[in-house]
Amino acid sequence: MAQDGKYIFTYWNIPGRGESIRALMAIGGLDFDENFVPLPLPLPNPEGSDLVPFDDGTWGKMKNTTPWGSLPTLTLPDGRTFGQQRAILRYLGKHIQHNGKPLYPENPEDALLVDGFLDVLEDIWPVLADTQDPIEKAPLLSTMLGMGVQEAFLGEQMDKTSGPLAMKFDHIERAASDAGPYLLGEQLTVADVFLFAAISWWGAGMFASMDPITADRPKIKRSIEGVGALENVRQYYAGLKDARQKLPTVGDKHYADYYSNFHALCQI
Repeated sequence: MAQDGKYIFTYWNIPGRGESIRALMAIGGLDFDENFVPLPLPLPNPEGSDLVPFDDGTWGKMKNTTPWGSLPTLTLPDGRTFGQQRAILRYLGKHIQHNGKPLYPENPEDALLVDGFLDVLEDIWPVLADTQDPIEKAPLLSTMLGMGVQEAFLGEQMDKTSGPLAMKFDHIERAASDAGPYLLGEQLTVADVFLFAAISWWGAGMFASMDPITADRPKIKRSIEGVGALENVRQYYAGLKDARQKLPTVGDKHYADYYSNFHALCQI
């Protein structure tokens, strides 16, 4: 249960689907504790480390106690726990403001556009993060197991003329405001925060960099750079940068590198 007016955020100790919520709470200056759950991967835990990054049976025991059998979850200061990334983003976005406006718009048409951005990003997620596919078509599982980037699969997905993922990123680019700096123009929304977290994560957890996503898509690049430039966001990532160096290394992948794009966008 949350204590002393704090939120408790429960997720794995990686960016994943949880990072958008962490970044949003940082923007809002919310006081929250992290409850890290060991990753459900068949990997040994590092010797001589206080970290237990990989599954020790914790997730199997707690899965059915979560609201939807999944992570992330957010426990409110009153002790109630809720789940699902986008639902939590919308909830927090109604309470957190930037320049006097909530990050989930009150105007129904603006909210509809924000929901469209959130949903198309969610459409992209399983293509990159689905662990049910064979390893050669599971970009996230490949890097997490230290087996490198699946260049051939991603190259096909991001082909400029016929790639399914490239087309979705092109739709985002076209839907974004021409004026900027954010997706809806001058108004920062949860869609920008989700985009910032998703592309930073995908550009390190699946792709070798963010370049295949941001090259020739200046409005996407402008949005995520705008979020990274927010002072609360910069302070949040700067405060955790050193501690994340303790994250494990598997094969050729140091898990701290999953945060490299966040640090680059925050210029820290």
